[in-house]
Order: sequence, then C-alpha cells, then structure tokens
Amino acid sequence: MASDAVSDVDHLTTEVQRLVADRGPRCGDVTIVAVDGPSGSGKTTLAADLGRDLDALVLHVDDMHQGWTGLLSSVELARASLVDAWSQGEPASHPTWDWDDDRRGADEAVPQANLVVLEGVGAFAIAGDSAAVTVWVEAPTEQRHDRAIARDGEVFASHWDLWADQERQLYAVSPGRDDADVRLDTGAPWVDSGPAAEEGGPSLALVVIGVVAVSLSMRTLMTSLPPLLPQIREDLGLSSLWLGVLTTLPVLCMGLLAPAAARLGLRLGVVRCISLAMVAVAAGNLVRGFGNEVVVLYLGTLCAGAGIALAGTLLPGMVKDFFPSGRAGLATGLQMIAMMGGAGVAAGVSVPLADALGDWELSLGFWGLVALLGMVFWLPVDLAVHRGGDHDQHPAGTGHRLPWRSTTAWLVAAFLAVQSWQFYSTLAWLSPTYVGHGWDAHDAGLLLSVFTGAQLVSGLVGPAITDRVGDWRIPLVGAGLCGLAGQAGVWAAPEAAPWVWALLLGAAQGASFAIGVVLLVRYAVSPAAAARFTAMAFLVSYTVASMGPTTMGAVRDLTGGYSAIWLVLACLMVVQLGAGLALNPKREPVR
Repeated sequence: MASDAVSDVDHLTTEVQRLVADRGPRCGDVTIVAVDGPSGSGKTTLAADLGRDLDALVLHVDDMHQGWTGLLSSVELARASLVDAWSQGEPASHPTWDWDDDRRGADEAVPQANLVVLEGVGAFAIAGDSAAVTVWVEAPTEQRHDRAIARDGEVFASHWDLWADQERQLYAVSPGRDDADVRLDTGAPWVDSGPAAEEGGPSLALVVIGVVAVSLSMRTLMTSLPPLLPQIREDLGLSSLWLGVLTTLPVLCMGLLAPAAARLGLRLGVVRCISLAMVAVAAGNLVRGFGNEVVVLYLGTLCAGAGIALAGTLLPGMVKDFFPSGRAGLATGLQMIAMMGGAGVAAGVSVPLADALGDWELSLGFWGLVALLGMVFWLPVDLAVHRGGDHDQHPAGTGHRLPWRSTTAWLVAAFLAVQSWQFYSTLAWLSPTYVGHGWDAHDAGLLLSVFTGAQLVSGLVGPAITDRVGDWRIPLVGAGLCGLAGQAGVWAAPEAAPWVWALLLGAAQGASFAIGVVLLVRYAVSPAAAARFTAMAFLVSYTVASMGPTTMGAVRDLTGGYSAIWLVLACLMVVQLGAGLALNPKREPVR
C-alpha cells in the first residue's frame, strides 16, 4: 500500500477526510481510522485533533494494554472485542488491566459510533484490513524517549527498553510504517506546541506568566506568619499551642482536601478551579488583615489554606498536561522557583511591612493583594481556555483504590510524614526561637528567608544527584545528616553559627522532600499506580505533618523555652535517617 508523507496536522486532517469519504466503512457500519507508531511519537495529541476535526470517537490502545509485558496479547484481545464485534454488528468493548492486582481487569463497554479513531501502539494490528485509513506517526528515537518520560515519568524510563523490544516484535509481524496510507513526522513543530497553542487557547507565554503568578502565593500564607508570632502572642494573648494551629491549618487542608480537590477539578475543570482557588487565597489573606479578632484570623487562615490545597493539588498536573513535553520540566522549575521565592520574600519582609504599615494585621493582609495580582494574571488563561467552548484540562479519574496494603508505600509515606513534620515545625518556630534569644524580629525573618532560599537550590540539586548515583539512599542520608547538624546546632549552640544552621536546615528539607517526590514515581509500576501512590502518600504525610507546629508549640509551653523543640526535631531526623536507609531501590514496587 503506497503511503504519502504529510507535513503538518492540517494537511493530515484533509487527507484523512478525503480517504474516509472515498472508502467508507470496512468494519460493518463502523469506519476505523487507525493511528499507530512507536511510543512518544505524538499519537495521542494527533488522535485528539483528528477526533475533534472528524467528530469521531477516540479510543486509546494504552487503556487496553495488558501490563508492561502484554503488548502482543493486548492486540489479540482488543481485536476480538472491538473489530470482530463491530464486523458482526454487536456491542463492542475493550480489555483493561488491573494495575493493583497485576491481572486482567473487566472489559469496558465502548459507546456506539460510526467513526472511530483507534490510537496507540498496535492500532494497525488490531484494525487489520478493517481499517478505512491508516496513519503512521514517527519521530527521532531520542525525541520520542524524552517525550514519553516527560509524559509518564520515570516509571516509563525503567520499562523503556522492554517496551521497545515488544514494539519491534509487533511491527515485525504486523502492518507498520510501510503499510500506512499516510505518514507524519512529528519532529515538526505542531506536536510541541501543546494544548496551549490550540485555536482559541492561551499562548504558552500567557500560561507561563499565569503559573508563576499563582505559584507566588502558594507558601506566603505560612511563611509570612512566623516572624510576627511574638507580636501576635502579645496582642492576642494566644498560647504557643494556638499559635501553632495557625501554621497547622493550611497544612491540614493540603492533606485532607486533596481528594476533594481532584474531584472538583474533574467536575469543573482544572483551570477554572485554580481561578476559584486564587479567589479563596486572596480572600483569606485579606481577611487576616483584620486579624485583631481571633476568630477572623483563624477563619481567614482556613479559607486561604483551602485555596492553597485546591491550587496546589491541581497545578502540577495542569502544568504537565498543558505544556509540551519538551518544556514541561522548565515550567515545573519555574513553578518551584516562584513558590519558594515567594515564600522567602514573605518571610523576609513581614516584619518590615508591619513596621511600615503600623501593625501586623496589615502585614498579613498584604499577601492578599499579591494573591489578587496572581488572580489578575491567571484570569486571561481561564478566559482563553474556555473561549468558544470548554477546553479545560481534566485530571485522571481517582476511583481506584489507594495502595494501603503496600509496605513500600507506607514506608515512603512515613518518610514524607516525618520530613514534612520537621519542615513545617521549622517554618513555624525558627524565627520565634531566635526572637526568644533576643534577636530583632526583622533579623529573625531574614534567617527564615535563608532557610527557604536554601530549599530552592537543594530541591533542584537533590533529584539530579539521585539520577547520577542510582541509589537514592546516598543523597537521602547526606541530606539527613545536614539537617541533623542544623537541628543540633540550634539546640546546643544557637548563637554559634545561626546562619549556617538555617542553611543546613533548608538544604536538608529541600533535598529530602524533592527526592521523596521522585520516589513516588520510581517505586510505581505504572503512571496510574504513581497517581494512586502519590494520593496516599500526601494524604498521610500532610495530615500527620499538620500536627507538627501545634505539637511543637505545646512542647514549648510545657518546657518554657524553645530548646526542647529542636531536641525533638533532632530525634525525628534520626527516625528520618532510618527510613531513608530502608528505602532500598530494590524494594517491592507499588502497584
């Protein structure tokens, strides 16, 4: 069968429409357009465009694959349940895979349609002679690899060679490139333009600005508070326990509201939900500007914390879905820089703001204006995404059970829980500790800025070291020892080298958290398993960590000083070191 090369997706759509009109259905009443090619070629993006332009049902062979070693068996099962059923005029279904139990799942019914775009590795073999049009998609191997890993994470990296071998076996015995009606080389720019470049959607530059503007407000609620705690204690007469609750509330929201945030994103759309989140963050911070009333202060914190939970849960997935594979890493890096940069600035200027504005309430409320500015920059993204129809990105379904029975999942969750407990406790009590030692509140706030700034660097460097050394226990132990040295220094000799202690604490926390997030992907056997694993780990870790600042505040009240806080945190760091040593790369993966 002669094949014609096309240069872009517009020409592809025109050619496919012509062939469909000429040939008509070849599978009963169903016309099949099969889109095939090796992993990472851009088939999914192309099939979505074809499905929209042709008003066709799009089916993904990825949803039918029988595990990481079941490509060939997937083809046989899908052909029988799809093509044979259509040919006989019977209801069609397709096989699924239960990633939890590593076995075949229940077949999923397929909606009735007269025109179907069947996309994925094996689509040609599944459709066979019943395909009205076959489209082959290709790209350079290195480019395909980078795209696939950017899309599915490191879990695909560990299976890349195995999957490539199966692809070669399949194409050796089934139709492939030379048999296609149309060929498209996705090394062309259209595939890398991403959803943002769709007609009517926002430009990537606009999305970058929006993501950075939103991210700036994701930590200011927490970091603006600690330098002002002594003034708040004096004015409101709150105990250390109740002051700790102010830091606890946002963290508790991040843990408990994550599942609800995912469901809301599925219902309303991620971009629209982030807009609503920014309204909540802005409103909550502005309400804290009237925080001389205790109830108002806590209600504002709760409102803004709920907004942070909503945006924080949905923003990373939006970045991954919205940005092209070649730029998703850059977008994520910008997001992290903005988040930690905003945190550091808030910690450093809270006290000067309070001095300049005349009271601490207005200093806290100021960050509501920053959130409002973020909302102003985000709204054009929202409007562009929804202009001319709902093109919002929706997260994957969250109906599958979490890996509660996995020992590895519990160990990683425990590691992140201990790490997060220490991080939020340090965030809450580092500045008050040094104010208690006679420091000026302004200088104590700058010390907290050093702590948050160090995380920005170590959070980027930690995963890079992990990639180089192979065994992630090495950087985990190194980070733990840095943290232990910093905690011991604040406990035993706080005035000896306070800036060094803050630097060590920040470096330890940034690297530990970043590597912990990497493990959520490395231990998972599939992208779906990684999503369930992440949900479980964050639910456990943030919920546990939310008790850290309050508990440490209670320790301070019981002992009458801050020294005991750092002794307890040093003991917890020993526990974190033990958990890190137990995280052997050869542990049982999470399914």
